[in-house]
Amino acid sequence: MRWFLCIFLLVQMFIASGQVNDIKKASSGNSKSGGGDSRNSSGGSGFFINFFVDAISGLADWQQYKLKKKELNPYIVSLDIIAPLAIQPSRYYLFNPRIRGNWGLFSTDFRVNYLLQETVKGTEDLSSLDWQIIQLNMVTTRNVIGRVGVGFMRENFGGRESFFESTYGVFIQSNNKKMGVSMEFRLAQDFYTNAVPRMEWSAQYEQRIFSSGYWNTYFTIGGVYQRYYELISVWGIQAGLAFRIFSPPLQHEP
Repeated sequence: MRWFLCIFLLVQMFIASGQVNDIKKASSGNSKSGGGDSRNSSGGSGFFINFFVDAISGLADWQQYKLKKKELNPYIVSLDIIAPLAIQPSRYYLFNPRIRGNWGLFSTDFRVNYLLQETVKGTEDLSSLDWQIIQLNMVTTRNVIGRVGVGFMRENFGGRESFFESTYGVFIQSNNKKMGVSMEFRLAQDFYTNAVPRMEWSAQYEQRIFSSGYWNTYFTIGGVYQRYYELISVWGIQAGLAFRIFSPPLQHEP
C-alpha cells in the first residue's frame, strides 16, 4: 500500500510538472501568431471607448439614483480588500489578492493573479495583472449587487501581452450583512488572434468574524476554475479573508 501511494504521488507530480510551462508556451505561441510588435496590444480598447461614449449621457442621473440606495444597502459605497488562496493538493497554489472600490453605479477592481507550482524539476510560477477599469453595478437592492465590467489582463509571461477582459458578477448578502455569497465569471480575449488567454469561474461563501464601526472582516471559502488558451485547466479550493469598509446601516438587525 505504501509503494502504491508513493507511485501515485510521483505520477501526480509528473503530470503537474508541465502545467505552468504549458501556459507560458501557449502565451508565447499566441504572441508569435499575432505577428509580434505588429499587434495592437490594446485589442478591444475601441469597444470599451464606444461603450463609454454611448452610455455617458445618462450616467449622472443613474448615479444619483444608485447613491440614494446607500441607506438601504451601505455596501453601495464601500472599499473591499480581498485575499483568497486556492490550493489543489500536491499540484499548485493560486493567490488572487485584490482591491475594489464601490461608489454607487461604479466600481473599479484591481487584482494580481499568481500561480505557483512545485514540480520534480523545481518551482515554476507565473502571474498576471487584472484591472477591471470600470464596472457598472446594474443591480443594487438591499441584498443583491449585480455588476458587469470591462478592463484588461496583462500577462507577465510568454508574449507579455495585454488583452481585453470582461467580468460578470453577483454578490448576495443577508439583511444584517453577516454572511454572503459571491459568484464571478471572467473572460480575457485576444481580438487579434481570436484566442482566449483565460476564462474563469469562481464562487465564494463569506461569514463575518469581526465588525467595528466601518470595518468588517469576513472569512471566505469557495472554489475557482481557470482555463488558459482553451487547453490548460487550473482549479482549486479557496479560503481567505475579505475586509469590507462601509458605513453601518441606521438600524441594525439581529
